Amino acid sequence: MTIGIPLEAPRRRLRAKVRLDSQLLKPGLPKAADGNCEQFLCTDIASSSTPGKPTFRIKERHPEYMIVQNVFDAEMLVRLFKFLARKRPRAAKMKNEGGNSDDERKARYDDRDSKVSWFHAIDECPWLHDRLAEVTTWADRQEWKLLNLNDDGTTRCEYEETQFAVYGENQHFKAWHQDAYEQGNDIEDARQVTTVAVLSSRSAYTGGHFQAKIKGSDANKKVIKSLPLDAGDCVVFPAKRLVHRVSTVKTGIRKTLVFWASDKSSCKYHRERLKAEGSES
Repeated sequence: MTIGIPLEAPRRRLRAKVRLDSQLLKPGLPKAADGNCEQFLCTDIASSSTPGKPTFRIKERHPEYMIVQNVFDAEMLVRLFKFLARKRPRAAKMKNEGGNSDDERKARYDDRDSKVSWFHAIDECPWLHDRLAEVTTWADRQEWKLLNLNDDGTTRCEYEETQFAVYGENQHFKAWHQDAYEQGNDIEDARQVTTVAVLSSRSAYTGGHFQAKIKGSDANKKVIKSLPLDAGDCVVFPAKRLVHRVSTVKTGIRKTLVFWASDKSSCKYHRERLKAEGSES
């Protein structure tokens, strides 16, 4: 069921603390006429005309997000869980907004409760990095074209460390948030495209829905939509646009990966620093 939300409702500026150690990317659908979600019957669409490139399958498409089905098949998921078994997620920390410490902020706002770990996929698990980069840049080319291209047609962007997030019973990311802001003053505001890869089967947990605020039929309201995500699916969306959250997990464990493609020219924070560096040289 969808719930009407006023467009002017304030957006909380809540993002996980990050270590942005970006690396440059290696050479690496009919749109719905209205604002409504367009369902596809799992249509195979080649990510590239180049032989040997993977084929991606759209599960659901909306101007504000795209769900790509089975980006990770059963064999890939087994390989992923073996790799991630070495990780030791710890309690997620947030920007200290509204308090002098994470504990004080959590007590006041109760905005997020989960465990995360960060890793350099490009170094530690290259095939995973390549797969996430491929689906992220492919989806962007199909829908938003936010990432710039090199002269040879490859995508020019940078990547952060990948986030491995684990939500157990009663854990959540209940605060409505977006991943970056054009006029933001933080290093992560360079984020242009976000990809969330779901690793857990939908039957493995209850609750824990990825929810988004999207345009409804009433131009003055937005509606809340819980996206249909299962193990191996990815939801890709513009980092500076989609307001989203994760509802409370009631039973079981929900595991995801979060991946960002960034462009420093897309936000005030980096534009001002690049300008300052240019004036000093």
